[in-house]
Amino acid sequence: MAKIFYDQDVNWEVIKDKTVAIIGYGSQGHAHALNLQESGLNVVVGLYNGSKSKAVAESKGLKVLPVGEATAAADIIMILIPDEKQAEVYKNEIAPNLTAGKALAFAHGFNIHFQQIIPPADVDVFMVAPKGPGHLVRRTFTQGGGVPDVFAVYQDAT
Repeated sequence: MAKIFYDQDVNWEVIKDKTVAIIGYGSQGHAHALNLQESGLNVVVGLYNGSKSKAVAESKGLKVLPVGEATAAADIIMILIPDEKQAEVYKNEIAPNLTAGKALAFAHGFNIHFQQIIPPADVDVFMVAPKGPGHLVRRTFTQGGGVPDVFAVYQDAT
């Protein structure tokens, strides 16, 4: 049986002083970044150099950094770029900047399940997968609600 959690079940204190890097600013990335920022968390957006999304994210008051710098600056790294790009970006820009105790998060489990990404043993790995497109996730948040999500812990290093 699934366990259902609501806002009142969440202890925001455990991440209030953490930095969350949202890697990508597309459908899911923009929703996660803005929702977390408006929830009072410190958010940075990691984008590739030359990304058209940089100006859009900055116009919303978000700090934008290259992916490697965003990863190095963050405690929690949420990868929200297309599945087919994740392994290469992880290998070249994220993995070199992961350190013990950080957390790696996904909205889809493909690259973890099929071992396209193999995180180090000292990093937490989890999934938060909204059951709706990013624009719905964002809209329901701004209306005071939310969409159902699937949560999974792959690796609990801490």
